[in-house]
Amino acid sequence: MTASTVKKYLEALVDKELVTAERSLALDVQCITSEKFFTLPNEVFLLRLPPSAFMVYAYLLLIEDRRTHTCHPSYNTIATATGLAKNTVMKSIGTLLEMGLITVESSSYFDKRGMKWKGNNLYTIQPMKLVVDAFHQRQLRHLELDTERRRVLRRQAEYDRCHPRAALCAPDSAPAAPDPSQQCKPLCAS
Repeated sequence: MTASTVKKYLEALVDKELVTAERSLALDVQCITSEKFFTLPNEVFLLRLPPSAFMVYAYLLLIEDRRTHTCHPSYNTIATATGLAKNTVMKSIGTLLEMGLITVESSSYFDKRGMKWKGNNLYTIQPMKLVVDAFHQRQLRHLELDTERRRVLRRQAEYDRCHPRAALCAPDSAPAAPDPSQQCKPLCAS
């Protein structure tokens, strides 16, 4: 995050009276005894989440059922609690889902007349060890793909050097003759 972004978020916390202007927590006795504290895993900082996704994840952790690790707030509830736009919340949920931090199940219910309605999503917070392991596997896969891409590019460059092509503008009847001074080893001989 940039310094201006941090300053903006700190000012918002001061405005909501969550921290004082001196950047210390503004807690009262009622807040301390309300049991609204939750643990935020240290590993979440390694995942490089966008700030909005981080806020949504923290909110889901705050309201989750500690026994089942589930919660079912609406997009509007999350948006109101975090101060984000509904579309930003939806995008953040997608990011959290993609990162494996949560799973999402849609729900529905029937009203008194028997009409079926779409309910709030059911969010399940995934164990952090599984999330971090999956993150490392994705990083390793990206490194393997990058290494393979570089290897292919090197082989292509070697091939192009050993087998010069005819100029794109040259007529078909006069193909460019290979330079006899360039003697290359075959690529298959390893």
